[in-house]
Amino acid sequence: MKNKVAIINADYYGEYTKKLLAGAIATLDGDFEYETFSVKGAWDIVYKVNSLTTTYDKFIVIGIICKGDTDHYEYISSAVANGLMDLTINKEVYIANSILNVHNLEQAAKRCEDGNNKGIEAALALKDIFS
Repeated sequence: MKNKVAIINADYYGEYTKKLLAGAIATLDGDFEYETFSVKGAWDIVYKVNSLTTTYDKFIVIGIICKGDTDHYEYISSAVANGLMDLTINKEVYIANSILNVHNLEQAAKRCEDGNNKGIEAALALKDIFS
């Protein structure tokens, strides 16, 4: 039986997260069964992972948190990272993190291109541990 993976994609910056998602899926290339779940933003990823831990124990999370003019970026980045770490420890699940924390969308674009796709890197990390 193939390993099952849940891929959670925050589509707030969909132009970029679609590329990360496509990279992750292509990299799994039949070695894993996967199901994708869409949420609105990175903040929602932690809740969605938590709600799926009775069905899945392997996750790839995809999203973008982009700095704006306020401290919101720092709070959301920290809360999401801490939430994912708590889930990893307390629910004993593996989470390959492809949530980009960027200062501008140009940085996000560079991390979604061929040769530097962070969705691919997250899937490779998962495959390295579970293949």
